[in-house]
Amino acid sequence: MKTPICLLVDNGSLRPGAVLSLRKIAKQLGSECSYDVIPMGLLHSNKIDKSMLNGKSGETIGTFLSSEKAQDQSNLLILPFFLGPSLGVTDFLVEKLNIWKNEKSGRAFHVLTCLHSYNDMKLAVALSSETIRVIEDEGLDCPHLALVDHGTPIIKVNQVREDVGKSLEKMMGAKVSDFTTCSMERREGDEYKFNEPLLESVLDEWGNAGVKEIVVSLLFLLSGRHAGKGGDLENIFEKAKCKFPGMKIASTRPLGENSIIYKILKDKLVKFGCST
Repeated sequence: MKTPICLLVDNGSLRPGAVLSLRKIAKQLGSECSYDVIPMGLLHSNKIDKSMLNGKSGETIGTFLSSEKAQDQSNLLILPFFLGPSLGVTDFLVEKLNIWKNEKSGRAFHVLTCLHSYNDMKLAVALSSETIRVIEDEGLDCPHLALVDHGTPIIKVNQVREDVGKSLEKMMGAKVSDFTTCSMERREGDEYKFNEPLLESVLDEWGNAGVKEIVVSLLFLLSGRHAGKGGDLENIFEKAKCKFPGMKIASTRPLGENSIIYKILKDKLVKFGCST
């Protein structure tokens, strides 16, 4: 078995497509790097009927760490499939790993950084290529562009969106008429106001101004209950189109299977291997 085991960890999903996409990425990484790469969610993924996952049950960090395979390991490498330092990574995941580590002497783990680094243009490059593809495929003429993320209670995660958005706006230039960053949702309270504006409010504002062509660039990694078919974002789009007949809204695909995202992941594994 390759050593150390590498856990490719995302937030987890109840949607089979998200789990299968993560498995695809892990399989490719494992075939090209010197690690046994195991995909899993922080939560939820083990609740999906395995008949919807090609007969193999979904894994979470909890089910894995209690498994015989994990009990036989002394060294784990964690590759977060997260855009920025979510509490799920910095708190929940690390707490679980520390419990595993302290159960037996000689155990160790190392958590690699999340996908985005400040002033790194890679995510913006991926988003710009996806956005241009949508503009061309839909035959749009200088549409308005909104970059949307889920929304977060952590300002450092919000800063990922703002950093990527700043670069994306420059890259798109005259290809779009207007640009904004926004969140799908936010928690109540002034302390979370940094998530504003919300996508729904942006679409209302542009609709009231008579905007007809809009592209929503998704700062999401996989097609789960938010960015997937029939998910929360599609419901927001449909609500806006009902309110403003004639408005056209097109969106990019989630970034998870973009080749640039894969290269970021692979480079992190290669760099770690070279430094150990």
